[in-house]
Amino acid sequence: MKIARTYRLLSLLLLFSGIAVPAAMADRNSDYWKPENMARRQCTSVHLVYGPAIQHHSAAYTEMVVRKSAPGTYFACNNFSNGYIGVQELGHKDAKGQPVRVAIFSIWDAKDTGDNPHAAPEEERAKLVARGEKVRTERFGGEGTGGKSMRIFDWKEGEVIRTLVIEKEDGEDFRQIAGYIYNPKTSAWELLSCWRVQAVRRGLGGGCGFVEDFMRNIDSRTHERSATFGPAYRWDGAAWNAANEFTFTRDSNPNNNIRCALDPDRGYYTLSTGGDIIPEEDFPPFAVRKIDRLPQSTPPGEDVQALINAPKLEQQSYPDDGSLE
Repeated sequence: MKIARTYRLLSLLLLFSGIAVPAAMADRNSDYWKPENMARRQCTSVHLVYGPAIQHHSAAYTEMVVRKSAPGTYFACNNFSNGYIGVQELGHKDAKGQPVRVAIFSIWDAKDTGDNPHAAPEEERAKLVARGEKVRTERFGGEGTGGKSMRIFDWKEGEVIRTLVIEKEDGEDFRQIAGYIYNPKTSAWELLSCWRVQAVRRGLGGGCGFVEDFMRNIDSRTHERSATFGPAYRWDGAAWNAANEFTFTRDSNPNNNIRCALDPDRGYYTLSTGGDIIPEEDFPPFAVRKIDRLPQSTPPGEDVQALINAPKLEQQSYPDDGSLE
């Protein structure tokens, strides 16, 4: 993940989670981001880039299975050029003593005009079109600007998590970008949120999955986090294109207890970071792999295609932000 996006992503997660954001985080040259301080405080962030690149795809379908989680973890199914979608375990528990787990989807404004959401020109802001039931939405700043959404979503380790992002034209100069998550309890795709964004460019662009520790409180680096990513498909307007090249990357944290290993059950790669992980002997730290011989799975079904083919969403009005309660 590019460093600018890393700062934006982390700050956004902390704001949404109710965790205090250190002032030093806003300064990319502060001691907070020195490698030795990162190593002491947090797990290394690991990413799996989906390839080959299809820059102008208008929909992205991704599956992920969380293997191990810990408080303050973000498992992103798909981080694309305009935003990201995935699930998260927050840093606190609910009234029953269970970890609070959520689904998240966020979109950046079309242009980077700084960190003040109120200073961004009105016509350049991502505007909420619609949101799903019990979804909380609001604008954000401090790490770039845009729109964010979150809802309680009781995902489990070992379950397949399915996400879908769709772009649709909304006039000559705008487009809609909507994020959905499949709910196994209702056997249906459920909308997280949809945003109207300036069409500075068309297409979702790029795509990667990642595992990040956003608790970053020294103890958090002692807990393993891992997830298996794939299959990942992109819709180019005529056909589904399966990702069959995967590139493993990491951030600048010098902690080397990370791993990217093929999962024999899923046939895709598992990213792991933190805890007592010891890299395999044939997989040294900082390694980058490109794989182009993974098995092909069945493309997304008619339920996904129906959402892609449906008309763009109609503008809704909301008196107040939603609630995570």
